[in-house]
Amino acid sequence: MPIKKQIVKKSNKTVAQRKVAKSVARTEKRSKCVSFGRAVSNFFKKYFQFDGVATRAEYWWAMLFVVIGVVGLLTASWFLQGVNLLFSSFIAMMWLLFCTVVIVPIWAVMARRLHDAGFTARLLYINLVFLVYSILVPWVIAAPLRISSIIGWLDFCWGIVMLVLACFPSKTQNNPYRD
Repeated sequence: MPIKKQIVKKSNKTVAQRKVAKSVARTEKRSKCVSFGRAVSNFFKKYFQFDGVATRAEYWWAMLFVVIGVVGLLTASWFLQGVNLLFSSFIAMMWLLFCTVVIVPIWAVMARRLHDAGFTARLLYINLVFLVYSILVPWVIAAPLRISSIIGWLDFCWGIVMLVLACFPSKTQNNPYRD
């Protein structure tokens, strides 16, 4: 009889240990999951924070917010062109202001996302080259059409590379960017 009691006690401990492990796993999973509101809040709270990490959920929710803002303002401006040109111009200016306000946090959250995946944020310098080129070429440099189209395709391909890098899972081991 004492043997059965010991076996029952051991099995009860393993069941209790399993329950605790499942609870800890659920808590860790919840802490990694970021809601839309929290992601947008972090997006603006960490405006100039290029160090640290951002989970995939935090990054994609923030990007969804930016896409909704950009597409929403552009669509409103487009639909209001026929109704009231002054109000449409005001919405277009709001779009420009929105894009100006979110450019830095977009780069910051992308840097943190790259850190979370185990990559360096220096990859964003390539984006900076394309951004400067796209600003300077139409206004300052009269580049031939062939060079502009090649740079445009390189920018598009680099955007795909950055999209793929943002999809990488979090690197938890041997990641120098994690606390």
